[in-house]
Amino acid sequence: MSENEAIVQLGFSEPIEDPEQKLLVAHDSSNWQDWDGGKIGGKPSWLNPKELPTKPLLCNACKDRDITTHLRFICQIYSPADDDTGNADAFHRSLYVFACPHPTCSSSSSDSVVVLRGQLAKENQFYPPEETEDWKKHLPSEWNVNTCTICGQRATGKCPVSNQHFCGKEHQRQYHACLKQKKDLNSIIYKESELVVEDEPMEDQSGDLTVEEANESSIFADSDDKDVDNEKDDADLEQSDLNEITGMGEGTSDPATLEFYTRIGRANGDVKSQCLRYSRWNDDDINEEKESGPLWISSENKPHGEDSIPSCQYCGGCRKFEFQIMPQMVSFLRNKNEDTVESCMTEEGKRALLAASDIVDRAKEGGNENELPEGFKERQEELVEQFKASLLQDTNENEALDFGTIVVYTCTNSCGGVSSNEDFGAYKKEFAWRQKPLM
Repeated sequence: MSENEAIVQLGFSEPIEDPEQKLLVAHDSSNWQDWDGGKIGGKPSWLNPKELPTKPLLCNACKDRDITTHLRFICQIYSPADDDTGNADAFHRSLYVFACPHPTCSSSSSDSVVVLRGQLAKENQFYPPEETEDWKKHLPSEWNVNTCTICGQRATGKCPVSNQHFCGKEHQRQYHACLKQKKDLNSIIYKESELVVEDEPMEDQSGDLTVEEANESSIFADSDDKDVDNEKDDADLEQSDLNEITGMGEGTSDPATLEFYTRIGRANGDVKSQCLRYSRWNDDDINEEKESGPLWISSENKPHGEDSIPSCQYCGGCRKFEFQIMPQMVSFLRNKNEDTVESCMTEEGKRALLAASDIVDRAKEGGNENELPEGFKERQEELVEQFKASLLQDTNENEALDFGTIVVYTCTNSCGGVSSNEDFGAYKKEFAWRQKPLM
């Protein structure tokens, strides 16, 4: 990487093996020198444990359809910004991402995601300057703040039956439904893991994948036994139909998609499981052709120019790209037993389905859907839904989290500006763009 190229850091999911490891993840530890990376899934670990958002975070896209959907916690990252901004109040700084799990919101660009920024000066009332034994002030309970048993956000009441705190009736109902069905809470909370970071391999270390290899690449985890149930999977999804009508997976022609697969294929594919990309506030945040800008999964449904990204509503400052969540994260959030998960399609089938989806999208853009082979579009849509249901489905049959990528833009001042909206407590809302998935 040349001197004028910014380093891109990649985030990976690391399983939490024991309670002692969990105490060192995010802000569960009062010793801030332990903090690094962040966490995926579970409940948010609040930097400021006292001034939490006052209301549950809800999906605005669902609200427009008269549906009330709680946003679910996806991940958080620890990213101090005092040196970059000269703002001593950003010595500690964490960003939290919440997204709507409703399948219809997978193509909603920004209304279905909330990103909150929390920050503190080095000297604050919650964390000691040096490691101190038996320190408890980093816990919400020490400030008489109760958090929801389900989502970890501020609780508004306590259930007299279960003796648990909840943010509202919806999560109280879900809790009791789990008890009735004899399920643990893991069925309604995304799987928790540690987010660890490393620098992205340089292009000339091992070379990127070729275009042909990119078309054949998959961002989904391979099954340990690739031959297990392949014949059953092929029959269930009738992938041979897609192979026939797409020329056996000719692959996408979208240059953004090809770049996406090529870039995550660096180091001979060793980093394809990356679930987060981080490169803060570089000048090429809109231009995906630059090394440190967002890596879009498609040329469609993305911002065009800086005017698409709103200025900070607190200080009026410029917002720029800081990080993005990759679609690979979805597989790490699922609450399935990893030892029993098998690929629901072969690699050939995935490529064929991707190609079919690309053909349908291009036909829609060109206004010539009627020229598609009879039954092509209907069969493609049917297989997409089957694939999503088997790969991404949560316990709640009405919730199937999916996205192409979530790109986050933050205030380059990392300001602590005052807002008339106190719903977010001590936290500031940033801007996110949710790009729809390929399928």
